[in-house]
Amino acid sequence: MATGTVDNKAAKSKPPRPKRICFSFAAYAGDLLNCLKASKVAIDEGLSDAELSNIESKLKFSFPPDLRAILQQGLPVSQGFPNWRSSSTQQLQILLNLPASSILRRVSSTRFWHPSWGPEPSDPTRVIARLLHDAPPLVPIYRHCYIPSSPGAAGNPVFHVDNDGDVRLLSFDVAGFFREFLAPGTEEPVWAATAARRVRFWSEVADAQGGELGGCLERVVWKLREGGWTEEEIREMMTVEEKKKNKLKLKDKEALEWHVRALSLVLLRGGWSREDVVYSLGLVADQGKSWLEFHQDQHNLNINGF
Repeated sequence: MATGTVDNKAAKSKPPRPKRICFSFAAYAGDLLNCLKASKVAIDEGLSDAELSNIESKLKFSFPPDLRAILQQGLPVSQGFPNWRSSSTQQLQILLNLPASSILRRVSSTRFWHPSWGPEPSDPTRVIARLLHDAPPLVPIYRHCYIPSSPGAAGNPVFHVDNDGDVRLLSFDVAGFFREFLAPGTEEPVWAATAARRVRFWSEVADAQGGELGGCLERVVWKLREGGWTEEEIREMMTVEEKKKNKLKLKDKEALEWHVRALSLVLLRGGWSREDVVYSLGLVADQGKSWLEFHQDQHNLNINGF
């Protein structure tokens, strides 16, 4: 659990958008790797062209150029990162297959079906297997976070795919992913995406999970991890159940706001200060006030009739 406090002025002001000063993949990759090293992430020598080509040939996919540039500059090898040099081909193939396997299990166990896939067939597992075969492979970046291998251009979105087959849009591109979750001091490159590129199959499944709304909730989970909460504690806080133990889906902004409010109360009752809650959950409203202060103002306005 976080124990430090944040300067009140900093907590109440909306952080400025980073200046875009990196004009090349190489410059960005070097800046990123330095930030990862500062965060105690172990970085080995970057992959050579021969190593990258060998991986792509054996595993039958291509690294998108922005991820390729990072791996050429340095190879993150700390826990959670795929070790493209030391892991066996079989181990890497398992990592690549995990998203598709999770989707297949989800469809077979819950009969999940997206309207864009056409009418639900009598044998959805067989049809979804074909759709997954035609979908762009997802390349692991860190734990359950993946980037599509195609299109072969910088700016593919990053998706979070858990073991239950839930797919969420996590970031517009790999630059945004590292900046938001693993290397917050990284400068924003000039080629950073400003919107999520549509990717066949994966964007459709992410839409079914709430799209950017789901990504916002995922960011809350990451903040809780950074604050020292265990995975069991996070699961308990993030799971809202109805009387029949069915998970309540967060389908709109109001539902997400309600859930974040509930999380805030849990943290406050657990002894966290208001400043720690604001910092850990990143709750800063557009008006420059923390989420807690903003909603207290709204509550007061409603009471006073303004």
